[in-house]
Amino acid sequence: MHKKGLSGLDTVKIAFIGTGFAARLHAEAYKQIPNVDIKISGLSSRGIEGARKFCEEFRLDPNIINRDSIDLIHTVEADIIDICTPPYTHSKYIIEAAKAGKHIICEKPLTGYFGDPSVPIQERDNIGSIAKSKMLNEVLKECKTLHNEILKRNVIFGYAENWIYAPPITKTKKLVQKAKSKILEIRCGESHSGSHSPFASEWKYTGGGALIRMGCHPYGAVIHLKQWEGKEKEGKPIRPQSVIATTTKNRDLLDRLPREQDYIVSRPKDVEDWSSGIITFEDKTNAVVIASDVALGGIENWLNIYGSNVRIETKISNNNSVMAYAPTEIQFKDAYTIEKTETKAGWSHAQPSEDWMTGYPFELADFVHSVLTASEPISNLDLAIETIKVIYAAYLSAETGKRIQIPNNFTIA
Repeated sequence: MHKKGLSGLDTVKIAFIGTGFAARLHAEAYKQIPNVDIKISGLSSRGIEGARKFCEEFRLDPNIINRDSIDLIHTVEADIIDICTPPYTHSKYIIEAAKAGKHIICEKPLTGYFGDPSVPIQERDNIGSIAKSKMLNEVLKECKTLHNEILKRNVIFGYAENWIYAPPITKTKKLVQKAKSKILEIRCGESHSGSHSPFASEWKYTGGGALIRMGCHPYGAVIHLKQWEGKEKEGKPIRPQSVIATTTKNRDLLDRLPREQDYIVSRPKDVEDWSSGIITFEDKTNAVVIASDVALGGIENWLNIYGSNVRIETKISNNNSVMAYAPTEIQFKDAYTIEKTETKAGWSHAQPSEDWMTGYPFELADFVHSVLTASEPISNLDLAIETIKVIYAAYLSAETGKRIQIPNNFTIA
């Protein structure tokens, strides 16, 4: 559907489902793609005011707003449907976009378990107490449906896992490649003091707590790195074989503390706020992954490689590229320093370009060029499915206290 514009550049038309935080990151990233004319041709949002503000911020004609997301998908003139909505809505929009023959970009995670779909979401309660074996089975069925629909319609699927494109990870791959190193172990994680989103506190909206909401980044990154290593060395990916994990809800402890001892933002209801997992891969190497909603000091995204002849440490966020000091909160009151920081007094890790460091411009550029060249993006459907399998196997492991084998296909062995 894309074509050359008056400028001689390829024109790619994008329609957004959702106009919140993730959509803004994507819209900013589209502006940075060189040699392509990006047109936002439609958008839909849960709230009309949010959609109007999005149009105002990005200088879009408000007439492109369609309150009906499904209708927008099928009627808008667009090459790509960019899905930036809460996780419980992802599957239905992916399927409708595939049926409409439109390419898809979908925010992480791919899907999850959100309770009985026949019950209105507002009426679902305490979904986190449901047996994790049931959750894993249902997620595998959902993945199979999504896989079949996307492949049947022959559309390109971009899995919006920005860590894959973060410059520290890209540089790590180049160094490992040049050193001809064997990756023996990966240690990584994402942590901060809790999400402000009301969706983050309940399983029915997010499909879990810290493990899926934040852990999907480092889990996706280590799975990608081992897939990449296998393809580089043997021509086939090294896949995750099993996982053993632990989760807990620290809020139960924090609620008993005096207020001056509790600066954690997180207020989980039926989800965990801390997790740790060990993935064992087919080549018997391991990755340790931490995801926490109970860590002060701003967001921390990190990944370390322990190789046969090298060691590489990366800080995607909370790095010291710019360190800024203020004696009180007043000096940097109106300045952005780093996501999820509790105070701007003292030293701050003032990121010069957080979106660049976390990979968003490179992620969206890869997806757009994949559509233009009819090629597979680096972060694709296979990675999306493999990541969600490992995450729900980790939930089952945390519930049972046992190591769980990662299903090869879409059924539990």
